[in-house]
Amino acid sequence: MIKSIIVDKPDDSLLSLERMLSHRFHEIYICGKAKTLTAISKLVNDMKPELVFINVNLLLHEGIDLNKYFKNVNYEIVFISDTDNYVVDAINCSACGYLIKPFQKKHLNNAVNNALLRISLKQDNSRNKILVEKYFKQSCNEDVIGIPTIEGFEFISINEIIRCEGLQKCTRVITKERTDIISSYNLGEFRKLLEPYGFYSPHKSHLINLKYIRKYHREGNILMINDSFVPVAKRKKREFLNHVKHI
Repeated sequence: MIKSIIVDKPDDSLLSLERMLSHRFHEIYICGKAKTLTAISKLVNDMKPELVFINVNLLLHEGIDLNKYFKNVNYEIVFISDTDNYVVDAINCSACGYLIKPFQKKHLNNAVNNALLRISLKQDNSRNKILVEKYFKQSCNEDVIGIPTIEGFEFISINEIIRCEGLQKCTRVITKERTDIISSYNLGEFRKLLEPYGFYSPHKSHLINLKYIRKYHREGNILMINDSFVPVAKRKKREFLNHVKHI
């Protein structure tokens, strides 16, 4: 079952949404409802839902910055509203859908199916992560890493990796031979796996193999051996230079 909560003021449209979900999506279990910001936080912490239907007007009324509020959530979002004024905000927050009252079955189907697909991919990624970590621990050849991709896994030598670049929730792994390995792991997972092997993150969106630095420009760019540039965050310049001195 997919645990879900609904955040909205109780009215006829809320009852309509509950009925439509129960009739059309038996795999969704509504485990709670909230109508205030305080209640939302408590409910999410207590129930740990995978899908949240939320009236965007409630958050905006409290002066919430939507991008910051939904930046690191572990659930999928479907926005609810009386108007289409906040569709762009929904897109920026990577919401699965945007439902305008009164709800239309077609729009509800699209939003929920999109959410279910994302949840399924998350579950697959979680299982893949366990497999990769198990392989990583048991492998006799510690310089090989299994990278989960859309097609399955690619096993490559850590020594072949020049750098990794974060792409929203995915990561591009750039090696001596290839630049197009896209992994379903986020960059944070690669940091955990690769930092013990001489990798460093000079910027929140980049992870580099320190052995493959060709040049550092004082304005804050690193030139790698494949002629690609990687930025160094201002707050990390001193730390990066100290790191390089000790290689």
